[in-house]
Amino acid sequence: MNKGVDGSALYDRLIVERARSPLFSGRLEQPDITGEGKNPLCGDKTRVELTLDQDHISLVRHHTRGCAICQAAADLMAERITGLKPAEAQTLSRQFSAMLVAADVTPAFDGGTEQPLALGPLEAFAPLQAHRARIRCAELPWVALKEALSHVDV
Repeated sequence: MNKGVDGSALYDRLIVERARSPLFSGRLEQPDITGEGKNPLCGDKTRVELTLDQDHISLVRHHTRGCAICQAAADLMAERITGLKPAEAQTLSRQFSAMLVAADVTPAFDGGTEQPLALGPLEAFAPLQAHRARIRCAELPWVALKEALSHVDV
């Protein structure tokens, strides 16, 4: 890493890039399931649409209106959950939320069969731990995902 460039600056750049040029923004013609998340305090809104292929999430699109954090979180979430089983996406959601409130990105599990998954680029949101008011912005797409997955047997 170059001197004078810290890791959070690189993460900030990823968030800005994905907010400006999302790769998974849009609508699916015939989604199998959808979910919505709204934050009335700031006006952020997101809709997540998924197509399931047997037991995997095969396509994900989001329509997000909100701040850069919310837009980037929706896009990076869509990228990361594509190809996962719905139960794995739920595990990832819990890990993401745990990362936002604790320095340890691997949350403690209850000893069940749930295995931690790599957060990958989602770790870009870890600096929000110091900005608690913005955590809801990053979690909103996951709220929409949770609503969508509530219609699926996991």
